[in-house]
Amino acid sequence: MRKRKNAFIIVLAVIMAVFAMSVSVCAAQKDPLSQMPKKTSTVFRSAATGMGCDFFTPEYTTKVKITAKSYNTKVVTVKTYAFNRNGKSFAGYETTPKGPGSTQIKVTVKIGSKSYIRTCRYTVYKWENPLKTLKIGSKAYTAKLNRSGTAVLPKNSLNGKFTYKLNLNYKLESIYCYTKKGVVTNIKNGKNLPKGTNRIMMRMKSRKNNNFYNVLVYVAQP
Repeated sequence: MRKRKNAFIIVLAVIMAVFAMSVSVCAAQKDPLSQMPKKTSTVFRSAATGMGCDFFTPEYTTKVKITAKSYNTKVVTVKTYAFNRNGKSFAGYETTPKGPGSTQIKVTVKIGSKSYIRTCRYTVYKWENPLKTLKIGSKAYTAKLNRSGTAVLPKNSLNGKFTYKLNLNYKLESIYCYTKKGVVTNIKNGKNLPKGTNRIMMRMKSRKNNNFYNVLVYVAQP
């Protein structure tokens, strides 16, 4: 009798565990927009390009529909995507900054007969050159970075001593130097660039708005 009672208790515990897991999954997926940001920002550069998908919903066994609207398309535009993978459906949206300013992005997701709505405050900051000085050899290239953070240099320009100084409100996050042999990361201020350097990528973070400002200097291809 005790064995039968123990077996019953085990079966009951398993059923309750499965039920609890189902409830947990349903609760986790109750609002597909629960993880969507309420506020985000980026830095505008002269060439407007997509930032990649800002957000994806969880996967569902039923079809997921999504719409999104930017209330100021001069600041940012938004595009939606719906995906199907291995019998499951999910969706997301991608933003493209167009100019400095702030706007609201309204996203609506529909699953079955239920609709979910969430808005995001989106701010695009004007580009600022994070570098006070940038020199390679005896030539200064700071002014070339004032508009977009990208400078295309003549062939054989990326050799010699590499020196820079950041503006007050920025801190350096990383420097990557690209050569034909690969990527060099231990670039020292005031030292010669590695032989065969054809591209330099610098990443700085603003202390004012916590956004990243990327500087790219590279040699024009023939």
